[in-house]
Amino acid sequence: MASPTPNRNDGGVNMSPVAYERIAANGALTLGKNLIFLTKATALGTTTLAAPTNPDMDGQVVTIVSQTAAAHVITATNLINGDDDTMTFGAAIGNCITLYADGGEWFSGMLVGVTIT
Repeated sequence: MASPTPNRNDGGVNMSPVAYERIAANGALTLGKNLIFLTKATALGTTTLAAPTNPDMDGQVVTIVSQTAAAHVITATNLINGDDDTMTFGAAIGNCITLYADGGEWFSGMLVGVTIT
């Protein structure tokens, strides 16, 4: 008889759900979420990402994924890779960015169709 408890060593453990949110309107992204889906049909414009609290959020990973073909813009003034301010998503479903928190700032990892300036 199969064990009802997953074997954590076989790679088959479902790690979901992770803390996530859906963003359908301009506003602030919630800190502490691991996955953010951008679902607004038109481009997000006045959407912000605050600084991760230091040192409490060091190591936090967040992936932001566009689920609409809109050119979303998220602002995190002087918080991305040192002194960059904005993440601009190309107008395609699936564009995404992974951010890592460290020392009160966000550092970019994977970028797909996203420009940081």
